[in-house]
Amino acid sequence: MPRVIGLKKRCGARKRGTQILCMRWAMPNGRCPLHGGKTPAGIASVHFKTGRYAKDLPVKLAANYLAARNDPEIHSLKDEIGVAQARLQELFGRLETSDLGHAWMNLAATWALFTKYRSAGDVPAMTNALTDFEAIIQQGQQDYLLWQEIGGTIKLLSSLRLNEHKRLVDLQTMMSALDAERLWGVTQHIVRDAILAYADTDVARRILTRIQAELARYDLDKDRLAHARLVGTDPAAD
Repeated sequence: MPRVIGLKKRCGARKRGTQILCMRWAMPNGRCPLHGGKTPAGIASVHFKTGRYAKDLPVKLAANYLAARNDPEIHSLKDEIGVAQARLQELFGRLETSDLGHAWMNLAATWALFTKYRSAGDVPAMTNALTDFEAIIQQGQQDYLLWQEIGGTIKLLSSLRLNEHKRLVDLQTMMSALDAERLWGVTQHIVRDAILAYADTDVARRILTRIQAELARYDLDKDRLAHARLVGTDPAAD
């Protein structure tokens, strides 16, 4: 153990082969540089082990890994839902037209102009019409790809919302079961204390023994019923 002198610590290691304390100025880990003060500790140590992957990860990545492992909301999908919703809104904002039919109408109108200028032999007008024609095709392609991504994002968002809803339902069910278990434990203590307080020792012992036997029988019947449901038999036939 490091020795404290004033506001500073002295190295608590003992010199080799003796019982004499080192007493050099200690580093944060309580040892001087000669007795391991510079040895990396915690997550920076090469011997650091926790979990399945931390020992093989770089220090910074391992720290993020441990933070994720200790995150109580690690199973929550709220952040993913928020990202998907924001992406969906951004995609809708990039659309130039409300549907691909609009692009086809513009394309047909531009082609009609091109054929008109071609019949008139107006080469500059034909060139401009072809330029517009190409721009409409490119815009239509971009809109098509955007709609494809929008469809995929909507599908992802729906899946995330469904999974988050199921997670919350499962969590509520688990919490209800835990609350019931706690309530049952409290009830048992209340009943036991009341019996011991208002009945003599022999009567209290017999009452508590009877209650314990009935509870054991109830647990056995419950296990038999669960097993019967599992194998598909009638428990009343046993």
